[in-house]
Amino acid sequence: MAAILCLTNAVSFVDRQSLPLLINQIKGDFQINDTQVSLLVGFAFILTYAGLSIPAGILVDRFSRRAVLSAGIGFWSASTMFCAFATNYWMMFVGRLGIGAGESVVGPGAASIIRDAFAPDQRGRAVAIWAMGANIGAAAALLLGGLILRAVGDAPSVTVPLFGTVRSWQVVLFGCALITLPVALLVLTFREPARTGTMTPERSTMKQAIAFMAQHWKVFALVFLVNGLTIIMVVPHGIWAPAMFERVWKLSRPEIAFTLGIMTLIFGASSQFIAGTVLDRLERAGIANPVPLFGIIVCVLGFLPGIYMPLASTVTMAWVCQALYMLICTSLFTIGTAFITRLAPPEMAGKITSLHFLWVGLIGTLVGTTLYAVVADNVYAHAGPLAIAYSLSSVVAILAVLSVIVYALLLLMTRKESPKSP
Repeated sequence: MAAILCLTNAVSFVDRQSLPLLINQIKGDFQINDTQVSLLVGFAFILTYAGLSIPAGILVDRFSRRAVLSAGIGFWSASTMFCAFATNYWMMFVGRLGIGAGESVVGPGAASIIRDAFAPDQRGRAVAIWAMGANIGAAAALLLGGLILRAVGDAPSVTVPLFGTVRSWQVVLFGCALITLPVALLVLTFREPARTGTMTPERSTMKQAIAFMAQHWKVFALVFLVNGLTIIMVVPHGIWAPAMFERVWKLSRPEIAFTLGIMTLIFGASSQFIAGTVLDRLERAGIANPVPLFGIIVCVLGFLPGIYMPLASTVTMAWVCQALYMLICTSLFTIGTAFITRLAPPEMAGKITSLHFLWVGLIGTLVGTTLYAVVADNVYAHAGPLAIAYSLSSVVAILAVLSVIVYALLLLMTRKESPKSP
């Protein structure tokens, strides 16, 4: 079951990460500017991905989670196919809206299933296996992009049997749609876990979920805050790292794509799995509040490679630091998701996790990505190509310190205040 959920997450990230690698050719074909590109890559997707996350959570809590996941996967596969056949900017924009809508069910659906299917001392690893899908999917997108860049070089079009001459970016998006479709059927093969909790999901409303969070507002406020801080340390950092290697070290895009793809697959996925295993062992050992304790350890260990990677004196040292940073800090996503599944009652898991994914989606995609750019453009404008490197270093340093402080506050909270549920 966890492996199938991992695959679901993986194909969602293949769809999500493929477009940025192809955007230069799409930009030329559609004759659009950088602002329109940013709206296509980020805004169009996050508008429906975040905006529909709450309805997705309600669907997950009311209906068969397998059916909701299958329908969502099928819908974003069709939307990706629509993007592959787009002939203008607005067709592509509509397709990206559809992809975001379909993928909005992945997080709430997986979290709810894991919450009911696994015991507390097994959930950490289950969450980690699901979260590993993000690294596997992102790595697959990077490696696929690198292969295409090397294979076609500057050739804008390729010949495909039955379709004739098509643009190379269309081939990639068409392939993404095809590999996603079987997963929509695969999620129907495992048994729907029995729901647990004090009330039936039909009786649980979003109002009750919000009331539960309000009752324990101190805990949830700090959890949402620290998960927002740590998501910026991971996701937008990964978006800007390729630009840093290209600008500072003058590496080619295929080389960057291949190297980061391999590193994401090995170190990113390992980080998630290790985090889940450690959390489960801490739970079995009876450690009070193991999640914030482990969060503190991760932020402290990731501090040095995070701030030194952009400032390294050689490209080899920069890659080593990037690998260490991935190995340590990618686990923050597992930690954050494990925190939410630990706090949410079973009958409200879909709704509360949907609010959580709405929050981290907006923070990570909109605020976080822009934060690194704003710091580079306004604080380090004098540094030229090094501006993004200085930005990565300083932002990570500040976020790591703030995250440790918030995790420490959560660790110090009494069990009476924390709404831990079985």
